Amino acid sequence: MTYSFPAYVPILIACGAAVVALAGIVLFLRIKDWRIPRVLLLVAAFAGGIFAPSMARDRVVLDDTHLEQTTGFWFLPNITAFELDAVSSVYLTNRDDDEVWVVQFKDGSTQEFDPSDLWETNGRDIAMRLRTRGIAVTYPGL
Repeated sequence: MTYSFPAYVPILIACGAAVVALAGIVLFLRIKDWRIPRVLLLVAAFAGGIFAPSMARDRVVLDDTHLEQTTGFWFLPNITAFELDAVSSVYLTNRDDDEVWVVQFKDGSTQEFDPSDLWETNGRDIAMRLRTRGIAVTYPGL
């Protein structure tokens, strides 16, 4: 199972960035001053060039062998993963109001995962799918 943002989310961000860039250009042409248009163009460049493509790449993949999370900027992705065969249990905890998934491995070691918004949004489904694979999961309301 692959979880990702709907295609319209990065498209809407890119369209918003285009509107902000156009507003910056129009504003410059009308007042001939770069102070405010420069800020608008920087916001548009960040939203359209970094944020939108990064959201398009974000995903959580749960298959028969592993759970993998890809987040971060499109040019510097952060990938975290674990193999399902090595896991004995998973439980959810909160630390400083942030959700943390703690994975207990069969060798006795543990690893903490800071889930992305995408993972948190689909956390219940991910937990249920891990349970169907025979992994003990402690998840609120499940």
